[in-house]
Amino acid sequence: MRIVNELVDIPYRRFAYAYDRMMSNVDYDRWVRYMVELFEYYGPMPRRVLDLACGTGSIAIPLAQRGFQVTGIDRAPEMLEVAEKKAKRAGVSVEWRVGDMRNFTVEDPFDAVLCLYDSINYALTREELEAVFESVHRALVPGGLWIFDVTTEHNIVEHFHGETFSENHPDFTYIWKNVYLRTEKICRTELTFFLRNESGSFDRYIELHLQKIFEVGEIKRSLDRTGFHLLSAFDAWTFSKHRRDSDRINFTARRRED
Repeated sequence: MRIVNELVDIPYRRFAYAYDRMMSNVDYDRWVRYMVELFEYYGPMPRRVLDLACGTGSIAIPLAQRGFQVTGIDRAPEMLEVAEKKAKRAGVSVEWRVGDMRNFTVEDPFDAVLCLYDSINYALTREELEAVFESVHRALVPGGLWIFDVTTEHNIVEHFHGETFSENHPDFTYIWKNVYLRTEKICRTELTFFLRNESGSFDRYIELHLQKIFEVGEIKRSLDRTGFHLLSAFDAWTFSKHRRDSDRINFTARRRED
């Protein structure tokens, strides 16, 4: 075994190789159905949709299959390479672009922007959070929908803090360590990958993931400051108000008219 990188600079670059297999238990179809239900509930039904921090396209591709015109943005090119191959196999056209959710730009505004699976938690300060919201504001038509979710402190403390997960596969092994820093409200995740190389031996890579916990009130104030009207903060995949024990909260906001 040789150590190729002690620490990968951008999360999800090596994760991309095994991401879909590691996340095979995630019900993406449920997520897609929920997005469409939210579109129908708040209206009007969007035509052009931006999937921000789209990863390997597990949301973007099914949306494209349903007839939406979809663009996916992610800052890890390796994730987008996987997404492009998946889209080709699915027979759909999705525009894939490398970009950071904190400072991306688009040529033509979208009817709706999505950012799912706690990607928003990667904004580590209020300033970064509002930078995301400002970028989304510029990317939306007036009245456009902004839909995103966050993981909660309850979820991290109950299911991840102090836990280590690992799996062995013929071509890769991973070790997933989690620590929650309560004072900073930061979840620190260290992912160590052992990936089989062309010679048959394994290379080791380490990715550090940091996620910030934001309270609902903080998010509402930041939305208001950046030109959005909060429509709802639901317990994920429902139309019920979030609870103290919610593991994930889904926010829907509308860009205010100019």
